[in-house]
Amino acid sequence: MRILYVYDTLALWGGIERIFVNKMNALVSMYGYEVYMLTANQGDHSLPFKLDERIIYEDMAIFTHHQYRYRGPRRYYERWQRNRLLCRKLKEKIAEINPDIIVSTTSRYIPQLLQVKGKIPLVSESHSGYDHVLEFDKMTWWRRFQVKRLYQQLRKTDVLVALTEEDAHSWRMVHPNVRVIPNMTDFNHTGHYSTCERKQALFVGRFAMQKGIEELLKIWQLVHQRYPDWELHIYGEGELKPRFEREVADMPDCQIYIHQPVSNIIDQYLGSSMLLVTSIYEPFGLVIVEAMSCGLPVVSFKCPYGPENIITDGQDGLLVKERDVHVFADRICQLIENKQLRQHLGERAVVSAQRYSSENVLPMWKSLFEELTGVD
Repeated sequence: MRILYVYDTLALWGGIERIFVNKMNALVSMYGYEVYMLTANQGDHSLPFKLDERIIYEDMAIFTHHQYRYRGPRRYYERWQRNRLLCRKLKEKIAEINPDIIVSTTSRYIPQLLQVKGKIPLVSESHSGYDHVLEFDKMTWWRRFQVKRLYQQLRKTDVLVALTEEDAHSWRMVHPNVRVIPNMTDFNHTGHYSTCERKQALFVGRFAMQKGIEELLKIWQLVHQRYPDWELHIYGEGELKPRFEREVADMPDCQIYIHQPVSNIIDQYLGSSMLLVTSIYEPFGLVIVEAMSCGLPVVSFKCPYGPENIITDGQDGLLVKERDVHVFADRICQLIENKQLRQHLGERAVVSAQRYSSENVLPMWKSLFEELTGVD
């Protein structure tokens, strides 16, 4: 079977990028699929994660962001020109590859793909969540209109894949065929797990409003008052990083350390005693599964949608309701005070994380692809 994936760029050290690469690699290695990957805006950026050498990858060099170099009518003209270029290149590559299935891993290119795909089944993936695409960023009325129009386009795709049943429930209001397939991760192949003995908590994620980092810092200030010898290490990038670096610089005694993303983040999981997740919403929460696979207990706010689907409170991690920073700090301190509890939750977390292994998730994709193409 020949699968074509279309995405914006694989330039970031992000969870979504790692998911896509791992999934494509697994489809090649487990099922022998022919996998193609097209990006629109990779440019000269290197790939942060290694693609299987059998995957055929190409960047179309659309550079859609270049439109923002201009203002007024010139910007709209540039946007129109680059959209035309994208449609032309997509049409050429689809004719050349002749895929059995096209998978769009971003909704941005759905309108263009619908114009040029012909009768080839088109699968769209939801990685941001239905509700929060419209509500979280407080869009202008024009942007809301654009997004709602995009949702009308999404209805025309053959299948929309959501990560959780809750998100799927929302998508079913606008799409007639929604499936639930969670993210997969085969993160920890080391055979080693955290001992949960080091006085270190971990946060891994983008510096964005969605991640609730402002609350994270407040929480750690409360924890530090009770356990000043514990450290919080933050790994990530993002548009708000300079702001939070300044805030942390004003709290020099709180044992908070901000780091660049690293390729060997697994070493940080294995060397920590808990993962903290303060997101306002998480369509899935890949870092949760990664940490659990390394034997880390995870403390997370109970937010839509991922954490509650992944963590069973009190069994393999801890969930905090109502975004209460004081309760969150208390749960962290509960783990700090009880090494046996940390280790017990970590042991159970390793077992729970297996639900998201490639052996359990990839057959769902295989079944969907075979259904769409009529191939067994």
